[in-house]
Amino acid sequence: MKNLLGIALAVLALTLPASAAPAWKVDAAKSSLTFKVNVNGETVEGRFPGFGAQIRFDPNDLASSSVKVVMDTSGMRTGDRNRDTMLLKPDWFNVLDFPQAIFNCAGFTTSGPGKYVCQGRLTIKGVTRNVNLPFTLDITGQKATARGTTTIRRLDFGIGKGKDFATASPVALDVTVSINVVATKAD
Repeated sequence: MKNLLGIALAVLALTLPASAAPAWKVDAAKSSLTFKVNVNGETVEGRFPGFGAQIRFDPNDLASSSVKVVMDTSGMRTGDRNRDTMLLKPDWFNVLDFPQAIFNCAGFTTSGPGKYVCQGRLTIKGVTRNVNLPFTLDITGQKATARGTTTIRRLDFGIGKGKDFATASPVALDVTVSINVVATKAD
């Protein structure tokens, strides 16, 4: 019986990952997820105040690291009520059918001390595309701050459909997305 228990424990040990990256809890009050896009020659800034993240990250164990960010698309704000209402409609984010956008990342590379690239998959309106997010990371004790910026093409996700928005005028095709995440180690 003792031998059988030893074999069972050995098999279990082989099926578990060698290490698991620690979990991090996002401080929502200090974190932000924003976007910028050129509209009629002016830069419009917006934010997703309702986003959550499941983060497991260890700079010394990138293979065990992962991030999942869920954004509430109905809560996005640009500071203009008419524009915010338009963004909720089917030609834009279609929040009735797609109330969330999701970014999953399970692949990381490093490009130097404190510099990383997350190779993720972004899903908006049921369309999933590969998106690389370069970011810097500062870990001091139990706190971490990550900052990064990437650019996506809105039409790749069917955002701004229709003949009036099929080109870069009046709304640019490229949208800059930025993160500023402050988190505390949870385990």
